[in-house]
Amino acid sequence: KIKKTVIKISFIHVYVLCLSTYLSAAFEHYPADPAAVGSGLITINIQANAIGIFADPASVTSFQNRHVGVSSGKRFGLSLLKHQSAALAFPVKNGYAAFGASIFGDEHYSEKMWCLIMGRQFSDRLSIGMGLMYYDLQIKNYGQAGSWGINVGWNMKLDDTLYWRGYWRNINGPTIGSARESLPQVLVSALTYTPIPQANVIVEWEQDTIYDSRVKFGGQFNLLPWVTIHTGHAISPGQTTAGIEINYKQIIINYALSTHSHLDLSHWLGLGFSFR
Repeated sequence: KIKKTVIKISFIHVYVLCLSTYLSAAFEHYPADPAAVGSGLITINIQANAIGIFADPASVTSFQNRHVGVSSGKRFGLSLLKHQSAALAFPVKNGYAAFGASIFGDEHYSEKMWCLIMGRQFSDRLSIGMGLMYYDLQIKNYGQAGSWGINVGWNMKLDDTLYWRGYWRNINGPTIGSARESLPQVLVSALTYTPIPQANVIVEWEQDTIYDSRVKFGGQFNLLPWVTIHTGHAISPGQTTAGIEINYKQIIINYALSTHSHLDLSHWLGLGFSFR
């Protein structure tokens, strides 16, 4: 019995160690809209998909109708890095609101996330959003820990073709567990440019409070009225991305993938529905 317990504990240690090879910190990876992933792993919610409200709270002001989004995928082809998310965004009196839930990991290690987002458009040039996040970390046979975070985002119209967008994640500096490990604080600033109605170009700068900054850039092009293609690249580490979006009446289907210099491909699949 003692031998089996030792083997079991050793397995868990090795498992967590392997997981940490791909995760720089707990809750480092937020739910991602496949359209944004395909455009260079950006986190700005450029396509107004409900899943994008997790990272980009100001994007909630883009939803003039109720929108439901679900997303699923697997990073680097590893089952322990699978993720599923769901969100609902909708207009309310004097503003906009959204809520969502997400899970990352498997039965041995999991990161669950719940969010409540509120936003308001203060003028035709400025929108502000705020997200209340709850993080739930569970490691099998080790226990569970939770923490609250606050995200703040903005969307500013500079002219008819240029927008400045961004957010500050975990602005309250949350910690988790008895060791009070700090959760990642991330500042993102992005410019979106629309040279023609059928295309967007995005440049995003991401700065973590601990790690080096990362620059991402990408674009979207409406190949057909019902088909949009995405492509992009992110540096540090270098990752190239691509994706496709299909719109059929009120249904939106997204697929995206990203490369890695040392690991297998990562895949995202999303489905959205707009109530008009």
